Amino acid sequence: MGGNAWVTAYVEAATPLMERCGVPGVIVGLNRDGKSVYRQGFGYRDLEQRRAITANTVMGIASITKSFTCAAIMQLQEAGKLTVHDPVLAYLPEFRTPAQAYTERMTIHHFMTHTSGLPVLPTDYLAIKWLADGDIRSENHPIHRQIRKDDQKWINTYEDFMEVISKTDFALLGPPGAQFNYSNDAYTLLGAIIERVSGMLYEEYIKAHILEPAGMLNSSFALSDLPRYQEVTTIYHLREKDGEKEIYADPNWEDTQVVMASGHLNSTVHDMLRYAEIYRTGGLVGSERILSAESVKMMTHPHVQVGYGQYYGYGLFVTPDYYGATLLEHSGGIKGVASQMMIIPERGVTGIAMANLAAAPIIPLLHYAVNSLENRSPTASHRAFPDDLSISCEQMNQYVGTYRATVDHNVAITIEHAALTLISRGGEKHFLQPVGDDYFAIKADEEEQVIRFHRDGEGKVKGLSVGVHYFSIVAE
Repeated sequence: MGGNAWVTAYVEAATPLMERCGVPGVIVGLNRDGKSVYRQGFGYRDLEQRRAITANTVMGIASITKSFTCAAIMQLQEAGKLTVHDPVLAYLPEFRTPAQAYTERMTIHHFMTHTSGLPVLPTDYLAIKWLADGDIRSENHPIHRQIRKDDQKWINTYEDFMEVISKTDFALLGPPGAQFNYSNDAYTLLGAIIERVSGMLYEEYIKAHILEPAGMLNSSFALSDLPRYQEVTTIYHLREKDGEKEIYADPNWEDTQVVMASGHLNSTVHDMLRYAEIYRTGGLVGSERILSAESVKMMTHPHVQVGYGQYYGYGLFVTPDYYGATLLEHSGGIKGVASQMMIIPERGVTGIAMANLAAAPIIPLLHYAVNSLENRSPTASHRAFPDDLSISCEQMNQYVGTYRATVDHNVAITIEHAALTLISRGGEKHFLQPVGDDYFAIKADEEEQVIRFHRDGEGKVKGLSVGVHYFSIVAE
């Protein structure tokens, strides 16, 4: 597509997707070789006041923050203050799990790659104020099945955080390194390590060693900083009312002092595109070196397989074959926040998309933009799935069962109409299309996802991965 025809193609594909999902505001930015090629806001940062959303609007980036946490760890390694293969207990001696022998083998690398063996835990309910002030007082809240009421406490420090984990009823998924399972808790603990090694508060370290050197002048963790910015988004929430979905403004941003390292930086598209330069250039933002080229190489190495053709580095997802190049990306989602970052170093492309509603289809929206920029159909997929695979009912039966991620989050795999079917927690049904050995594709939330089944040493199915989370099969 010559000229700006790609922009027209993108807008025509993206607009109906945003309208279907009722997203109040989205901002998309693309750079090529460090120079702006696209900045476009859709909708509003404030629906009621009809205030436009722009590349200067301060918004949350949620879990893209994890790459900042890993960059800080790499800086401390460069300074000789730690190594990624150090045991976690060398810095967090009070950290306890139900399998302490495994805990002793956990390293910083395992935390950075989500391979520590930690399952999804309920600790955030006691660390994030809007969760703690919510419905956990209800006798039926699932937190009570894992943490006794006498052991529940508002988490104000990393020490509180580790104490609550030590009193939580859970089982590790296996020895360190054996299983990828996305863990916010591991990244919170990386924040604790950064504080103890550097002697600085986590947020102060990130500001002094990444934000300020990179020229990210409109980025901050502190909610108290928000009033000083000219443009700050209103955040929006989705709820069911009278059987219909309703989007409403929520004045309460997620407020926490402890779990910042897992996903609570606020930033702008302009600032985030400066940050993305680190991974495009091998450590530089302009003439300022943030990381060594070797540290960037370690962060962007495909350390552990996540799904079909996708891996995890340190705080970044890595697709080694994205139309013949490497794709680095990460998304984020918390209350009032949906974010996506993409970098294609070999082609000089960096991209950021941010929305003020967690349910926004932010991943396809940015992929549509990059596809359009690179003269592909906006909705093209880099995954070349075979379309002629099939499996017999006998083969399907080996996958049938109930799979559990947390005490209140099960999915079921059944056979319906001669097709393998996933039934989600909410009762939605998704037919699974075989795309490889133990890999199946589904279409969910405006995005194509790949389900991966895992086997034990004897070849028996032991669990499945849906997106970034692992579900263990429940014994009958």
